[in-house]
Formats: sequence, structure tokens, C-alpha cells
Amino acid sequence: MIEVDIDWRTWSATRVRDVPPQRTRRNSRRPCDDPELVERIKKAAEAAREAPRSGIWLVSLGLPSPHGKKKDGVRLRAQTIAALYECALNFGLSPRRAISEVYGLRVSEAPGERAQYSRTLERWIEQARKTINPETDRPYLPAYDPEMHAPRLWPIGRGHPLEPRRAQPALPEPVRQGPYAGRTLALRVTRTPPPTVEAHEAQERGRRLIGLDLIIEGRWSHGEDLPSLPLLRAVSPAQTPRRVQALVQELEARFPGAKVTATVSAQAMGNPVT
Repeated sequence: MIEVDIDWRTWSATRVRDVPPQRTRRNSRRPCDDPELVERIKKAAEAAREAPRSGIWLVSLGLPSPHGKKKDGVRLRAQTIAALYECALNFGLSPRRAISEVYGLRVSEAPGERAQYSRTLERWIEQARKTINPETDRPYLPAYDPEMHAPRLWPIGRGHPLEPRRAQPALPEPVRQGPYAGRTLALRVTRTPPPTVEAHEAQERGRRLIGLDLIIEGRWSHGEDLPSLPLLRAVSPAQTPRRVQALVQELEARFPGAKVTATVSAQAMGNPVT
């Protein structure tokens, strides 16, 4: 077990100590014997207040360091870099920025210009794309594909330093053809309120009720008359994304060429209204 002391005023890690399990040999190696690992543990603790950023650090703690020479070092390095690269993509972060921050690599960026990363990072990524994983017979990291490797999530926003700059959409907007081409139908999904009496009784018992059905409201971008929209009955929060996605597909087939978007409220997902 690892314990990290945090100064709550500055959110900085001050001390790392390991608590060995019982029946540990006296000469066994402990995590705190590795200064680089200790530094990454501190960074992971300090990043805990930002979930995507802390996830990168936590993943790195379970991977061998790409620094230094070690037995089978190229394969281990390729495995580490590929894992962090894919993890950063899943969090919507820039893989190069995230890996550079975790391992203390230089990033040079002048205003209005693209970031310049260290030769070490580029060499590591190249090795990950050339080294074959014996379990899959494919490289640890596939060749760059803009559709596969463009960031899909934006969990932080507001210009966070680990976000990509001038990111392109993960998938190009499809060419829409049909009588409704160029029009957008925006849906808003909310949930019916629960019965007042039952909701009050549940609140007194420390519980919370939610409504059973989903209300669908829509608005055309060109101000056309609204189509008749269904009331989705008896939909649980877990079923909501799938039912809304099916409705979007149904309306796009009903109005050929139209783009249908849906915004699902937190209340529709079963969360209390604040």
C-alpha cells in the first residue's frame, strides 16, 4: 500500500511512504526505493482533482518506465508508450502532450505555431509502431489514422494544457442527401416528474423517485412545423441512451437528409435537478 501526504492548500504531494504487507522479506525491494516511481506517484496524487489527467498518471504507475536500458527494453518501452497513447486518446487528450508530461520530456511551443516535441518522444512512438506484439503479431501501436486517432472526448475544456490544439473531428460529417438536406432537428430529452405524494414519502425515507417516461421535444433549424414526437414510456436511466439513439435513427430515416441531434438532460438520466 502506498500513502501520499497532500498539502490541501496547494494540492502538492509532500511525502510518499509505502506500507509493506505482512510477512515481507527485509531485503525485498519497495516502490519507494525507485526515485522515478516515487515522483510519478506524487504526480498521480496531485492530478487526482482532474479525472482525465489523473487517469494518465495512474496508468503509468502500472507500466515499466521507458527510460534507461533494461532487458527486453524495446518491447517493454513499446508496450508502455502504446498503452499511454491509447489511454490519452480515450480521455480526449493529446497523446504526445500526456506522455511528455508523465516522463518529463521537453515540449517547445511558440504562439501560433505547432508544438515541437523531443526526439526521444518521437523515437519512442516510432518504436511502438514498429515493434511487433508477439501476442497479436501486429505492432503495439498502429500507424496514425486521423479517423481513429483524432480525439473524440473533451472532458476538461477551457484550453487545458493536455488537450490537443486545433483538433479535427474524429469522423467527417457525412454528406446528407434528400428533401430535408441542410435542415437540423434538435431534440431535447427530459423525464416526467414522479407522483408528488410518492416522491414526498420517498424523500422522507431518504430515497428519491424518478419519473417513468421520457419526454421528447424538438425544434427545426428552419422553423418548420414540428413532427409528432413519441413519449417513450417506462424507460430506465440505463436504457435511456439506447432508446434515444434508436429514436434519432428512426427520425433520420423518416426525414431523409436531415441531421437529428439529441440533448439528454441530467434529469432524464435519473440525476436530481439542481
